[in-house]
Amino acid sequence: MTNVLITKLDYIRLKESLQRVKTSNQEHITQANALLRNVHQATVVESTEIPPDVVTMNSLVRIVYLSTDRIMVLRLVYPEQADIKQNRISILAPLAMALLGSKKGDVIHLKLPKGIVSIKVDSLLYQPEAAGNYQL
Repeated sequence: MTNVLITKLDYIRLKESLQRVKTSNQEHITQANALLRNVHQATVVESTEIPPDVVTMNSLVRIVYLSTDRIMVLRLVYPEQADIKQNRISILAPLAMALLGSKKGDVIHLKLPKGIVSIKVDSLLYQPEAAGNYQL
């Protein structure tokens, strides 16, 4: 996540959420620590200064798996809001961690147990800050 932007509000909320995860959910400590390191390395900006093509928390993102052309639409959410049936993916999921701070058009190479998967950020269908919703 080096050299990516996140909003100040996302930064604060992520730190708080990850601290809760670390104290209450032992199975997610490794992911929480990895995300916390990434969050600390990001460039933090005010919500009003984030470009409209950057993936932020609560963004609705359309991605394409480049090897299969499979399309998915996902919303990045905090762990307690995750619901795969509603395409709400926890920020602790490797894919969500990779998407946070990425931009429309970026290609992400995600290392999975079965190998590396290349995913393109096809579009942002909704970004709270671009819609003027700075408190989401």
